Amino acid sequence: MTPFASNIINTPISEKQKRILLFNVNQPLELLIEEFDKEWWPLVSNIWTSFSCKNNVNGDLWKVFVCRFKKHNKSSTRKEDIPNEKCHITKIRPADLCSAKIKVQRYFSEQKVRIERFKDSPDHSHPIEDSKKLKRSEVVRELVMQEAVKNYRPPEIVSAVKEIATETLDLGECVKELRRKEVTNIKYKVRGPLDTHLVGDPKRELDIRKAISFLKNRGYLVERYEIPDLSTYGFVFMHPNHLKNLEQHGWLSLIDSTHKTNRYDYRLFTLYIRNSYGC
Repeated sequence: MTPFASNIINTPISEKQKRILLFNVNQPLELLIEEFDKEWWPLVSNIWTSFSCKNNVNGDLWKVFVCRFKKHNKSSTRKEDIPNEKCHITKIRPADLCSAKIKVQRYFSEQKVRIERFKDSPDHSHPIEDSKKLKRSEVVRELVMQEAVKNYRPPEIVSAVKEIATETLDLGECVKELRRKEVTNIKYKVRGPLDTHLVGDPKRELDIRKAISFLKNRGYLVERYEIPDLSTYGFVFMHPNHLKNLEQHGWLSLIDSTHKTNRYDYRLFTLYIRNSYGC
């Protein structure tokens, strides 16, 4: 009998059901490799961590995964004679809290994967919800990253992720305790490379002077302004050619605002007019 004679998932099931099936694996499961990697494993990546593996001569391989609560080694203790103000706030997690294991076998010739309980492995000693306390699953992190790219504030990202996970994916329990700090850290990793061109000089006044100098060197008219009562300040710039267009066609003007154009969260206001070319 081939490894794929039974226990094949043919009917659609929810993401929540997939997580349950891959938590305590009571029966072997057989899936296509692509389906497993994209739709199943990201749901439980926070539950399991690699334990051992073997590559066969024919290219097939198997891996054994163990529950993240296993933690073979005990946490180290604080060194003595270190002032309290220099100590980080840490939590010590006991080792060997759970010994559940699964075995994942990949058969590349058939493009299938078989997931089964490893030998006489016990069930998890904790509920599935506890796994999110150690690590967020890949599917949750991916949701956060998708919203972080839009550059929303962390509270808005948390709300959006919870809504999508609950209403669309039936994974409300996975994001029930999603914290702003977690989202902020993920957003920083995502937005950091995207915002490098907006960093500018660390000193605000010097940054403004450099920007004005840059514009003037390219023929722009620049004027600084400040409204003390409103704590509002900035600078206006326009090319002489654009100024002529404004004078001739300014009877219909539109204005648009772009936020977060630099590290100081400055807004860029742009005037639009309808000229002989239509815009």
